[in-house]
Amino acid sequence: MEKITATVYNTIDPYQRVTDVAHEAWKARDREVWTNNIQDLIAPDAVILDAGCGLGRLLPRLWSAKKIVMVEPDLKRFLHASLVAKCLINQDQELLKKLQDDDFVQTDEYERSLQEIYSSPLKSEKVHLLNDVMQSKAISQYGAFDLIICSHIYEHISLDVIQESLAAFYNFLKPNGSLVIFACKSPILYHFRDNKEFDHQHIIITQKEFFEICKNGHSAGLGIRYMPFNILQTLLTNPFNPTLQETFGDEFKSQSEFYQLPATPLFTIKQWEAYHSEFYTHKTMQVGTYIEYPQIQARLYQPIKLIESVAEILDLEHQVNQNETLKKMHLIDMVVVANKMNGDYSNCI
Repeated sequence: MEKITATVYNTIDPYQRVTDVAHEAWKARDREVWTNNIQDLIAPDAVILDAGCGLGRLLPRLWSAKKIVMVEPDLKRFLHASLVAKCLINQDQELLKKLQDDDFVQTDEYERSLQEIYSSPLKSEKVHLLNDVMQSKAISQYGAFDLIICSHIYEHISLDVIQESLAAFYNFLKPNGSLVIFACKSPILYHFRDNKEFDHQHIIITQKEFFEICKNGHSAGLGIRYMPFNILQTLLTNPFNPTLQETFGDEFKSQSEFYQLPATPLFTIKQWEAYHSEFYTHKTMQVGTYIEYPQIQARLYQPIKLIESVAEILDLEHQVNQNETLKKMHLIDMVVVANKMNGDYSNCI
């Protein structure tokens, strides 16, 4: 009998158009958020700290500054960020493009590149990299800083670390310097666990379980905390505010172990914006953006309809940001720009 072979069909994904629209929308919002809140803070003579720099994804956007300090405690991420810095210094666009490819980071060539940068650390007057925690006193030797950016770190760390980092940032910044924080938000405090980063298989957990994950490290999974804007506002004013203890329990610290702080407010919020940092398709929905969009439409007294274009997504998020209450209720990410207050040290905390 003649051999029977399988027929392979190229199936069109019925959700691909929606996925493409969603992807373009989050990229457009990402550009807007950066332009609206951060771009003007990057002066040619600026000294900038990227606290918890991860893979160094923000470095190209910070490149016009005079000096950039990048701090990352995870060794592999630190080495990857070092490679990004090396590419920018040497204008190696080929390797820089490879580093953005998920397939490349699984190759032997990538591992060899990491080993090379580990054996011969990057030396540059423009970019300084530290394999350290973001509240480390070692960072102060590179300041004082005009701008500190902490991007999507606070949702993965416990309150005590957040408190110490804010104390450190206050001490690292120049008078009237700026602090930019990107974080996950929601109207109420709640927590998830993922088995790994970007898994999107969120399992809801308690605040105590989140704290245990933070203490036990990556082997325990990835904790994700959604924080109300008002809590972050309280932390920026006084990270050791006693009212936080009731909410955070054992995570709370009553004072800094390492830094001297004034009794007056540390930071004042200059501006903030709510947004979605990433869009992804949910295939049980007619449209694969976020399920809260009909809720937003209803609260804006608009017809509840499918979102079918990038322009519609952007318009809806712009309208949310024109209403302080809706900003706190909707959209899962926030960027907060705060200025350092010049406090009175006569009664330090």
